[in-house]
Amino acid sequence: MQNKFNFPIVAIVVVLIVAGAYSLLRPPAQKPTPDMPMPVPIQEAPSPSPETPAPNEAQPIPGLATFDVGKYKSEPTISVWMADKGYVESMPLEKYLEGVVAREMEPGWPIEALAAQAIASRTITINAIEAGTIKKLHRADVSTAKEELQAYAPKLVNENVREAVRRTRGQVLLYAGGLVNAIYSSCNGQIAATKEEAFPKEITIQTPYFQPVTDNCFEYAPVKVQSWSAKIPASEVAAAVGYTGNPADITILEKGPSGRILYIGAGNKKIYGADFRKAVGYDRLKSTLITEMSYDGQNFVFKGMGWGNGVGLCQWGAYTFAQKGLKAEEIIKSYYIGVEIKKLWE
Repeated sequence: MQNKFNFPIVAIVVVLIVAGAYSLLRPPAQKPTPDMPMPVPIQEAPSPSPETPAPNEAQPIPGLATFDVGKYKSEPTISVWMADKGYVESMPLEKYLEGVVAREMEPGWPIEALAAQAIASRTITINAIEAGTIKKLHRADVSTAKEELQAYAPKLVNENVREAVRRTRGQVLLYAGGLVNAIYSSCNGQIAATKEEAFPKEITIQTPYFQPVTDNCFEYAPVKVQSWSAKIPASEVAAAVGYTGNPADITILEKGPSGRILYIGAGNKKIYGADFRKAVGYDRLKSTLITEMSYDGQNFVFKGMGWGNGVGLCQWGAYTFAQKGLKAEEIIKSYYIGVEIKKLWE
């Protein structure tokens, strides 16, 4: 879930572990604090939708089990694999969550943005506990390694973070009774990705709550996450695609609903844009929202917008919404369409 910064739940996460695709729950690395507003995007981006229509009634997702809310009538004490220290520590879930929110967003950000992050992060935490994948790895419920689950930094916790977690205590996201896969990213390039664009193989069930909604995240996001360029040797691009012919043949074959690369390739070789990004490096190809791809005979130059997988909550978008006075519930429902916020424990 990259700049800073469940078909049943168990099966999805197991696929991730086996395939090594931890990007499903992989948060972005720490991102800079927006010290000053940056209202002018370097490149033109979609205008935000005034209101995203939700389905009249959310229908159960085939293959996704109904979440047993009765299992969490009180806040659980969870076991946390402290990745940097190499041991397991027990603590209340909400205490753990404070450390996550403090790392996934800047502690000084608006409380409503932090609260939206808390809801998404709590939902992912419950996903991990239900799936038991970290238990298989470390005999613990969750891990503080960002590549295994979410980032964690208790030393960064301040009163803002504590208030955001308190305000949303016990709240998780459900869609027609099923637990939402509350993925998030740093900056979606002002338009959210669909699961087909970001996790076409990792998530094998429908995710109607992921839609190409737009926002104004560029209003405050740093220039370097608004737009960027990456020069990648043709040999690396060809190797990633699996093409042995003339690299000049390689093109973006199809784009998805948000404009991201769906397929890239040449001849009879093509791969998903998400797989291509993984192959060449997440920090080089910062997103698959590519606005220009060119070839100079030796290198490919990719120009794009945003930073991260682009799915679900956009952290810089949440910051912008919060600055404009939206509450956490409004922010979260702008990114996960048709969801219900369910309070599990008091």
